[in-house]
Amino acid sequence: MNRRQLIAGMGLVLLAGPALAQAPANALEEVKKRGVLRVGVRQDVPGFGIVDEKGEIVGFDIDVAKEIGNRLGVKVELVPVTAATRIPLLQQGRIDMIAATLTHYRERDKVVDFTIGYFWTGQKLMVKKGSGIQSAADLAGKRVGTTAGALALKNLAAAQPKAVGQTFEGYPEAFLAMQRGLIDAVVADIIILAGLRANSPKPDDYMIVGESLGGGDYAIGVRENDSKWRDTLNFALQDMWKDGTWDKIYDKWIGPGTKLNLRKDEIGFKMEVWD
Repeated sequence: MNRRQLIAGMGLVLLAGPALAQAPANALEEVKKRGVLRVGVRQDVPGFGIVDEKGEIVGFDIDVAKEIGNRLGVKVELVPVTAATRIPLLQQGRIDMIAATLTHYRERDKVVDFTIGYFWTGQKLMVKKGSGIQSAADLAGKRVGTTAGALALKNLAAAQPKAVGQTFEGYPEAFLAMQRGLIDAVVADIIILAGLRANSPKPDDYMIVGESLGGGDYAIGVRENDSKWRDTLNFALQDMWKDGTWDKIYDKWIGPGTKLNLRKDEIGFKMEVWD
């Protein structure tokens, strides 16, 4: 290396030094500094995230997100996401966390990190009454809809390889396709199916059938390798569970007397609380 190359190299090091020193803060510091928690939420899942008559997004996930914001002392900005956009928006830094019926499973764990689970639900089928479909065994050659990237599609293939899976942008689109006879069934989390049925004009026209095809935890998605942020959210979720806040949110959106009208045991719910 000659003298000119050496000087140039030293200049690059000097230029890089301040940039490294000003590396982006972790999400917790960013949120605190901004005073706003940006949360990716669904607006097409009854009970968890839906647009109400006032044009506001409301639901279980929204209340969980707002409670976290309250405990952090910051405002909450709701950012509508779909099954296809929620992870890319998180990776791009346009949201700070995902609270959008995001099931924690291995493939997703390769690209984002997850908090502890805050809701557990099994997966089943919904069909029209009189369809003759009672379980996955009856789906050979039948068309079954769900959303793109949903774990339910993988579970369906394992339960009935001869079923024809078809993906839609959202669950309402899949449900509408079934109503119109374009598909024969919808496969999804029990809680999502119950919400679609409850909010339809004629709920009694549809049945949730079959054995459980699997299930999993809804968890909050965060960017990878930010343990401080993940721990903060974990502690908030645990505290919500312990102090009864979680139960109040459940009773408001999911439990007996609501549109979904589901007891915890009906969805196979379970939750582990750490000390």
